Amino acid sequence: MTTSLPAPGRRVRRLVRAACFLLSLACAPACAANVARRGSPLDAEFARMLPLPSPGTSAARLDRSAWREGRARLAELRREVEGAGPRTLRVRLALREPRTGQVLEARGAIAIAPPAFDGSVRAAGSAVLEPEGALRMILLGPGGTTALDLWARGDRFRFAVPALDLLKRGDAATPRASLRGLPVDFLRWWMLHPAAGTLLWYERAASTAAFVLRDGDAVIDLRINDRGLIGARRTTWSAEGARRRRLDEEIVIAQGMGCGHVRYAQASTGLLVTVLCEAEERDRAPDPRAFVDPDATGPGDDS
Repeated sequence: MTTSLPAPGRRVRRLVRAACFLLSLACAPACAANVARRGSPLDAEFARMLPLPSPGTSAARLDRSAWREGRARLAELRREVEGAGPRTLRVRLALREPRTGQVLEARGAIAIAPPAFDGSVRAAGSAVLEPEGALRMILLGPGGTTALDLWARGDRFRFAVPALDLLKRGDAATPRASLRGLPVDFLRWWMLHPAAGTLLWYERAASTAAFVLRDGDAVIDLRINDRGLIGARRTTWSAEGARRRRLDEEIVIAQGMGCGHVRYAQASTGLLVTVLCEAEERDRAPDPRAFVDPDATGPGDDS
């Protein structure tokens, strides 16, 4: 004879399973191999976004005309991101852990204060933010508990999983290797400045514009087709020592730059995340307090 678990017990069990799932992700930096695996569930789909040239077509050359076209297209994308203004996204996520196939579902909100690419300071409500922008993401898991809390402002970040008493902080000086398995850099790049970086290469094949960008220690292969579908593969490299080694590869495929359907895959952990944006609020800027460092102690202290 089996007895059903009372509702509080079921909530506790779901919370424990969610905590164990998040622990496996938090341990990824220490558990992953020294060289990141290549390949993810999105690799093949990402490759198909850039059609192969027709037989007999000569290889594209980055001549002055193509260079000007690439730079103009990048500038257009950056204006699109900046023009969206401070906003809040209501999202639903499904995260699949590759070893067990377990899926964790979460809901939450993402507050965004986009950067100003012209170098001017941008305001969100009454708060004045760095030109690099700011981000706050809070996801709720089973029973309404906080599953994940990410704060980023300028080059500083705070990544917390309260159920595990896990807290990681860092800034531009934090070694990238110590963040392996945690998608902090990727989320900042994708949510705040997805077209940022130094243009290394540009070409247009069929209906797709393809860019290669360098953003610090990362190289981004960015592809955008005429229907608005966007794909980006971000490869992060270690700059420590004489030899460079690949730390991780992350891929995102999205319906567009705004609120929509997004899929994300991480090579080092095999993590696959599906995000559905349910609503976007632009009429009212996020509460400025969302962008204050959660660990600030003094009134008005946001340093």
